[in-house]
Amino acid sequence: MILVGIAALYARLFGMQIDSAHQASLLLDQVEGLRPGASYSDFENAIHGCRIEKTDSGDVCTLRAGAYRLEQLWTFVSKLPDGWSDRILNLSYKAGLRYWQLTVSASPENDRIRRVSLGLFLVGRYEALGTQWLIADTVPIRYDQFMRTVDDRRTYMNWYHITSRPSGEGFGIYATASSTNKELLARRINRKCLTSFGGCDGLCELLPNAVGVLEERKRGWGGCTDVPHSRCEPESDAFCRNTFKRNP
Repeated sequence: MILVGIAALYARLFGMQIDSAHQASLLLDQVEGLRPGASYSDFENAIHGCRIEKTDSGDVCTLRAGAYRLEQLWTFVSKLPDGWSDRILNLSYKAGLRYWQLTVSASPENDRIRRVSLGLFLVGRYEALGTQWLIADTVPIRYDQFMRTVDDRRTYMNWYHITSRPSGEGFGIYATASSTNKELLARRINRKCLTSFGGCDGLCELLPNAVGVLEERKRGWGGCTDVPHSRCEPESDAFCRNTFKRNP
């Protein structure tokens, strides 16, 4: 009976996981096409069906992996001794129940979209992976001191460290009205990462279209972590590949 109960619980959680990933994929299809200056109703339509929080700066929509919407279950797991909770989480990840959270927000101005931003955190194969992107008239002023080229001022890209549990790495893309189509496509998230049994292997699997842009700029992601690095990394990321070599 215990095994039957576990199987039934897993079937329910996996179904919730697939449904939430489908919902996130549809939302991403809509949001990735939004541009500043479009009607604010376009944003509201794009996030239809997502939980919305009204703030002073605009609407914020948050989606979480379906399996983790059963908060009482995971609260119980988190209170188990560390060894047990870690084992259960690792087994859950390998069973296709990987945690992820997607947040989308937009700021209005005279019933028009002034800026759209997105953030994603998920558990990958070896580490946490994330991305955040924004599209507005200009790159946020806080990055002015780091911009060295015309490319940076058109579309600024940077690596960041994720310090949660598990820790990992993320990549930010800050687009403008001058961004090229290739740079805009670099924001596209690999939907398979939301339901992967093995977990996405590095930023290059999460953001595959960003690799071509980085290669054109003759640069890598810009940071390193101490996990095996993916074979799909750009050629210009040799420092990380040579520093932290993948096991055969």
